[in-house]
Amino acid sequence: MVNIMQDEKYIKAYIGKNYDKIMNSTFSWPTFLISIIYFFYRKLWLYAIIYYIISFIITLIFDTIFKMPTITSLISVIYSFIVAKKFKDLYLYKINRDIKKIRMSTNNEEEILEKIKKKGGVSNIALIIALVVYLVVFIITFKEEYEMIFDLLDHTNDIVEEKVTKINYNVPSGFLNNYESNTYSSYEYTDKENNCNFIIQTMNNNYDNEEMYLKNVYQASNIDSIIINNYTWYYFNEENSCIYALIYEDKLYTLNYYIKLDNGTCSGFLNDLTNSLNLVTE
Repeated sequence: MVNIMQDEKYIKAYIGKNYDKIMNSTFSWPTFLISIIYFFYRKLWLYAIIYYIISFIITLIFDTIFKMPTITSLISVIYSFIVAKKFKDLYLYKINRDIKKIRMSTNNEEEILEKIKKKGGVSNIALIIALVVYLVVFIITFKEEYEMIFDLLDHTNDIVEEKVTKINYNVPSGFLNNYESNTYSSYEYTDKENNCNFIIQTMNNNYDNEEMYLKNVYQASNIDSIIINNYTWYYFNEENSCIYALIYEDKLYTLNYYIKLDNGTCSGFLNDLTNSLNLVTE
């Protein structure tokens, strides 16, 4: 315990607000709860800096280096408890030093009391500044942790609101599904007489446009376009095959139609099929 050598009137003038409460307490709740902010409020600038440096070192060692956030929190609470328990002694130590210096500077009693009041007391301006700084530091410090939570919530919302675009078509009467693959949504249909068949595919797009796809994959020439259900499809006819392509967002949709023997029926099937092509969002 620090030995109080100065007159009580000087100490009372220095502390000012809440003098009796501070002098009669054995534990400082403001120090325990808001530490640095309270130090600034009481004009204990050096104490605030020292407290912050030690707190920073604790966080650096146990949280950043050793990745032990629970231990960091525990040590920080213990540290705050010790400082709060010793606050009155630390405060009186500073008070005695300041009063001693002031009394050595002059013998005028009124001037001594005036200087003591000015040196001590509280600072509302420092309190406001400390609160603002503390809030900024708090936001920056915990920003990453909160961002993880918000990102998870945003991702969840994306999943709930996600809409998938798929190709829709009507399979002509008499065609059977011969092949189906989940790898890239491929379906092959063959008519009962095996005179014609078609393949519908959906795959990730790696081409700048539909014409590039048709030229690169099929060496197509004389590429035409047609609007089907408000979407522009590009296509070409070559001997007994007809290839259609549509790029929408990040997907490439294709229709490959092959005719082995056409008695007029296969061409009719192709017309019905192409007229039914559409993209739907689920």
